[in-house]
This record gives sequence, structure tokens and C-alpha cells, in this order.
Amino acid sequence: MATLHLVNRARALAGCLELAAPEDAILLIEDGVYGAIAAAAPARQLYALAADVTARGLEQRLAHTVLLANDADFVALAVAHQPIVSWR
Repeated sequence: MATLHLVNRARALAGCLELAAPEDAILLIEDGVYGAIAAAAPARQLYALAADVTARGLEQRLAHTVLLANDADFVALAVAHQPIVSWR
């Protein structure tokens, strides 16, 4: 099963991208959503938690490859992926 990577700091995204497999999903949360501004993750499922994006006023600044995820999407990603790895 594919892994879900939770990235809560933008600086942790580079390390995550180096180690994540192509079939893994990466969810940017908290201050990790700043990584969605210039995120380049070809062949990766890259998501940003919509509430955190909105709280930081980044809606118009996201890279076109980043998908917004709401709380229900977060839960669905957690159910569909094992293990779940947190990056800080």
C-alpha cells in the first residue's frame, strides 16, 4: 500500500520529495502549505489542506500541480494509505 506523507513545515518538503515513492501521496498541512507555492512534484499526488491555505492567504499562489484537500479528503487519504509518515 502507498504511504501518506504529512508535511507540516515547508522546509521538510524537499526531503520528503526525495524519499517518497511515485505512488505515495503528500499532504501539506499547517505551515507546510507554504511549500505549495513553488512545489514541483512531477508524478506525485501533492495536496494542500484547504483550511491551512486559506488561513495563510495562499489561495492564488499555489503551484498548478497542487490539489486542495478539505477535511473529508484528509480522512479519505488517511484511510487509503498506510503507513502515514509525518515530516517536520
